[in-house]
Amino acid sequence: MADATFGEEKFQAMQISLNFMPAFFTKHAGLRYGESYYFDPEYRGRVECEEARFLHEALGRYGVGEARPQPSGNLFIQPVDLVMRTQGAEWKMPPDATLESWGKPWANLAPAEIARLDATAAARHSVIEAILEQYRAMQKLYGDKADIFGMKSGTMNIHTPFTTAHQLCGEALFVLLLTEPVEARRILDKVWEIYRAIFDRLGRATGATFNRIQLGDCSASLLSEDAYRAVVLPMNRAIASEFGRVGYHSCGSSSHLVEAFATLPRLDAIELGAGTDLAKGVRLMPKTAMRPLVDPTLMRQGDAGAVRSAVLKIVEATRPAPETLLCAWSFDRDTPLSNVEMLYKTVSEKRS
Repeated sequence: MADATFGEEKFQAMQISLNFMPAFFTKHAGLRYGESYYFDPEYRGRVECEEARFLHEALGRYGVGEARPQPSGNLFIQPVDLVMRTQGAEWKMPPDATLESWGKPWANLAPAEIARLDATAAARHSVIEAILEQYRAMQKLYGDKADIFGMKSGTMNIHTPFTTAHQLCGEALFVLLLTEPVEARRILDKVWEIYRAIFDRLGRATGATFNRIQLGDCSASLLSEDAYRAVVLPMNRAIASEFGRVGYHSCGSSSHLVEAFATLPRLDAIELGAGTDLAKGVRLMPKTAMRPLVDPTLMRQGDAGAVRSAVLKIVEATRPAPETLLCAWSFDRDTPLSNVEMLYKTVSEKRS
């Protein structure tokens, strides 16, 4: 992550969080991922270091990457994929892409059947055992630096019950939300129960204590405001109320939901997808750090002028926010480095 501090008094510090998809590094640096990346900590450490060195050579003048990198010591798998695997989904780990979950394990289960599932069985699943075994190996390699999902920071990082249930059940969940909201809520409750069981076990193993939760709601923007408020928002608010601080993520265009997001308690940061009315978000959540997502399609297909224009609009819209983190994430293999440079140049210009 590279900092670009604005010169205007109203600005605190705008930061840029940069993330490329594995395919980018496969294309440009010849790196391979696959199962070893997720289950061999020494291999993952070497890949992380090569990524950092490549980025330093390409973008080091903007503070990106490292000349002499060290492994992070952290294992991260998307929370939704972890739950999916414990419920019977197949995992595929391509050499040039992130881990993928295949199947809809709950597609043919009635809400009552889902409600009867044993959440503690998920915490005892073989994949959790494999993660804990790897953590012990990571402790030998990295000592106290060893971590799982960054949980030693005190943050429980999960996908929301709704987004997770969408992956588990498929599109039928949308119909259930509209026709039988009470039954839909039973499904969401079970997902949260599973997350708690898994993270309770992992937390005990790592010594982590959770005082903050990060809620990834990647499917939220697909809902109408009414549907979101009826079932999903009450679930999210109930979870948020259990923690001292809350972060929220909605990666789709979410202008129609911003007012609902603003009712989440103890919200310290919010990630909003491209196309969302950021100025409205700042106005409704004046004490919340803004984390706007840069459109990865624009970064791939647009020219430097389009990138500059988009970044300037984000800068202007988030000007009154107490803090802004520009989330330059999920850039794919064909994203021109010249566009990434323009992003950094545009932010850096605001220093003067």
